[in-house]
Amino acid sequence: MPEPKELLRVGRVTRAHGLKGELEVRLDWADSNALLEAERVFLAVPGGKSELRGLAGARQTPKGVLIRVQGVADRTAADEWAGATLSVLRNELPPLAEGEYYLCDLQGLEVLGPDGALGRVVEVQMYPSVDAIVIEAPSGERFEQPLLPHWLSKVDVAAGTVVLSSLDGLLEQPREGERAASGRATSRQTTSGQRERGEG
Repeated sequence: MPEPKELLRVGRVTRAHGLKGELEVRLDWADSNALLEAERVFLAVPGGKSELRGLAGARQTPKGVLIRVQGVADRTAADEWAGATLSVLRNELPPLAEGEYYLCDLQGLEVLGPDGALGRVVEVQMYPSVDAIVIEAPSGERFEQPLLPHWLSKVDVAAGTVVLSSLDGLLEQPREGERAASGRATSRQTTSGQRERGEG
């Protein structure tokens, strides 16, 4: 069974598709092509079974990706995985280039400003034009920081820090009703703010 740190969540199985065991997957990040490159997937039904299975095929659709999983040959078997979270093994994805990181890895990192610690990343928001981290200060206040190069000095996942070059981009977090809809943050990002294809 893979360790959680070995996995990268890419989406969720919404339903069985057709009669030959295909699974319809709603991606957490619509532009991800991780499932087109992965060799195996880890399926986990909330409160139920979880298994690592070989990926027999994947094809893009307007709603997400349709996959065929080894050992799932008909609709009855496919129905058992409806609602399962879907992850891929990190070591089966293309290696990250220097300066790249997965947005999901930002959660829990300490955020440092020019004058010291600001708080920790508790969430990542993915808006249509920009991604942003949600920072919780020791006081409990929350702020959003867009991940744009003129405010972002360095992201060091190994060291556990996000370093801001300025506080000019720090925003009070919008109320829940004002937020744009977003999926889980598992896309690849670079310190230049450029989103990359090839991951969840």
